[in-house]
Formats: sequence, C-alpha cells, structure tokens
Amino acid sequence: MSNTVILPGVILKTRFVTTNTKNFNNYIDYIDRDEAKKGDTVSEDMFSVYQDYMGNTEKTSSLFTSTKDKVSEGEKEDLKNVFQKAQNKNSILWQDVISFDNKWLEEHGVYDPITKTLDEKKLMSATRAAMNEMMKREGLEKTAIWSGAIHYNTDNIHVHVATVEPNPTRTRGKRKPKTLDMMKSKVINSLMNRSEEQKKINDLIRKNMVDRKKDDSIFKWRNRKLKSQFLEIYHQLPEDRRQWQYGYHTIDPVRPSLDKLSKDYIEKYHKKDYELFLKTLDKEVDVLKRAYGEGPEEKKRYENYKQNKIDELHKRMGNAFLNEMKAYDRHIKNNNDPFLSKQGKAFQNNLSLIYTMRKVEKVFGKEYGDWKNQRAYDELQRKIEEQERG
Repeated sequence: MSNTVILPGVILKTRFVTTNTKNFNNYIDYIDRDEAKKGDTVSEDMFSVYQDYMGNTEKTSSLFTSTKDKVSEGEKEDLKNVFQKAQNKNSILWQDVISFDNKWLEEHGVYDPITKTLDEKKLMSATRAAMNEMMKREGLEKTAIWSGAIHYNTDNIHVHVATVEPNPTRTRGKRKPKTLDMMKSKVINSLMNRSEEQKKINDLIRKNMVDRKKDDSIFKWRNRKLKSQFLEIYHQLPEDRRQWQYGYHTIDPVRPSLDKLSKDYIEKYHKKDYELFLKTLDKEVDVLKRAYGEGPEEKKRYENYKQNKIDELHKRMGNAFLNEMKAYDRHIKNNNDPFLSKQGKAFQNNLSLIYTMRKVEKVFGKEYGDWKNQRAYDELQRKIEEQERG
C-alpha cells in the first residue's frame, strides 16, 4: 500500500494585523514593488506574512480589484490613499494568500508549464468569488475594499489579497472558520469545473433509475416478487398520508425496509447503472481529495460525499415508492384504480367487487373491510397481469 501524501491543489493562508505595524503602510508598495518584478530579495520591513511566499519571485502581476483586472498608476495611488485612510481610522488589515500546486493548475487547464503561461483571468475570477463569499458571510459587503496580485515562483503560484474598511465597523479581525472554508471552496469550484461530471451523477440518480421507477408500477407482472415488500411497508405507514415522505420522522420505523426495497429494485433492473454510479462517485472523491488535500479539516469536504449521494438515491427512490403507495391507498379508499393499463381497461367492471366490499365493511368493520378490499384489488391486478402476459 502506498504511503504517498496527496498534496492539496489549493491552500489558503490567512491572518490579520492592526494598524500599529509597518505591514499596513507598506502593503501596496510591497505587492506591486519593482523588486518583486526583478526577483530581488524581499526587504526586512515588508509584509512579514508574505516573506515565506515571496522568496525567489520570477514575476508579479499588476494589482487587481473586485472590478479591475489591472490597476493603473493613478488608481494605485487612490488605493494607497484608501489604505492610508483606513489605517488612520484604526481599521483591521486582513491578509490572505491563496497558494496553488502548479501541477493541479495544469491538470485543470489553468497553467501551461511548457510556455509558463497562466490564465490570470481565471485566477482573478476565482479570487473574486472567494472574496465576495468572505465579505457576504462576514458582513463586509458595503464597508470593505480589497486588492490583490498574482505572484509566480518556481515552487507555486499564489495570490496575495488584502482587505480593509475605510470606515471601520469592527475591532475584531478573526473570521469564522466556515467563512475560510467557503473561500477555499469557491476558489476550487471556480477553477475546477465539474458541472459535466455532476450532471452525469445526477442523471444516473434521477433519469436512469428514479424516473424509470416512477413509470414502472410495482403491480406489473415483472415486479411480482417485490410486491410483498411493497405491501408490507404500506401497511406499516402512518394514517396521515401527508407524512408519507422519506425524510419524515414518522417514516423512521419503515425506512430500513424501504431502503431494502429500493436496493432490491436497483439490483434487479439497474445493476449496471448503479455500478457506473459508484465508479463515478469514486472518481469525484479522488478529484476532491486532490483539490483539498488529506488533512483532518480538509477531509470534511469530501469524506462523506459518496455516502451522501448514495443516500440521495435512496431518498429519491424511496419517495418514488411512497408516491406509488399513496396512489395505491387512494385506490383502496376511493375505488379509483390508477394502475390499470390500457389493456386492463376492459376489466374496470370488476371494480364492482370493491364497491361490494365497501358495503361489507360497514357490516363487519373496518379491519375486515380493508382485508377484503386488498383481496379484491389483488384479484383485479391478477386479471390485468394475465391480460398483459396473454
């Protein structure tokens, strides 16, 4: 067994500083400085948080913001003034570094290692998605301003971002762990387009398996071996038909049986679909593991992904069966058979059996009447099935 550690495709490093440090004054000059463009050594009085990332820089992009891909010299001066104003008013400075495994960027078509070409627009778009999420979650949408720059070096490509409030609304800089988690998720999802793969998984669940079940009555001849399971569950359901939904607590006692019915149905009619479904889920887990890494916190993004999708299939298939049980229940109680095929319409006169049983029910009580209704319904279905086979 290999002990190779999977390096994450994306790493987010974050911190905040107060205005009593040189870090704040030097931010704009630091990330757009001539030394960075030339690959010179970082000075001691620059942003300490960035020293580890900026050691042997080969190239630094121009500044970009939430609306501008490239900030002009005049706009850069305006930014400096905004940061100075924020410092004078004791704003917090939030510093974020989004660092990438270059190989991961290559895998997703963002970076060409041969030509050393990076799709900067994609990285800027991903950064904006992360920052928009951060400001929304932290209530900074109307008060904060940020700027960033993409940096290149031989080890990894990374984006530096700094955020301030020109007119501060808070004195604490710590952001919620969920905010940071969603920032990273936004970056990954922006660069790693898995829409086709997700559609494939959803189609396997909904179109290939669940929707086909909806058009396949359990009372058809081919499903005769599953009918007893269906009826056993039906007779254990709560009185209130509105509660016949997979997620209701009142369904808890029969949910294992409902899941088994779904599994048996899938095994019988959709075995290849289900095998493809599991194979595709395993691939998605590997893709997510590659993006997030294998740390304890990072695993939370994907360790339950496969089981959650399997649970979704069971839920949707379970609801398909429950909806059929509702239709069956309406038939029993309203004498309106929704299961009759075109061939079976000729047997509609047999419904008189059910009307007769309704009269018997008044005489012998509800329990006996339900039993007789069931017998009449089964007899009607038997005749329809004989017609279908005939």
